[in-house]
Amino acid sequence: MLGTDLFHLSPAVLGLYFGAPAVGYAVGNFLSGRYSARIEVARIGVDRMALAGTWVNLAGITVLILIDLAGLAHAGLFFSFFSCIGLGNGLILPNATAGILSVRPHLAGTASGLGGAMMIGGGALLSALAGAVLIPGSGAMQLLAIMEVVSLAALAAIPLVIRRARRLGI
Repeated sequence: MLGTDLFHLSPAVLGLYFGAPAVGYAVGNFLSGRYSARIEVARIGVDRMALAGTWVNLAGITVLILIDLAGLAHAGLFFSFFSCIGLGNGLILPNATAGILSVRPHLAGTASGLGGAMMIGGGALLSALAGAVLIPGSGAMQLLAIMEVVSLAALAAIPLVIRRARRLGI
């Protein structure tokens, strides 16, 4: 809706711009695979990688909000920052999933199902919320505000996960 209503993009051009988050996600997945669980000195760990991804997401969304507030929203600039969001998600999702599965390995199947249901259910709820607040002519700010609040909630939750893991010796 934003691409067609706000930037007046054709479906073909919009499809190309939608590749930006996918490229960022691929890079984030590569970095996750390379640095999350390395045994060498470069080992960062799943919790800190997820935290880094949350910061990347938050930074990308915050810059998008500032661009929108400054009235500088241009399709190329706007969608290029979605690659930051894709990068952040590429750092968060594989590491969060690994974290879900590693807490109690004998419950990995249950954890996988519950984690997947939470991701899909949360995505569905947020999509419904975005659909309710995004009306033609409303601009991008409502969507960006939802994304910012969710990123801030994730940023608040990850230190709790890290603290719990340290306390339990995981």
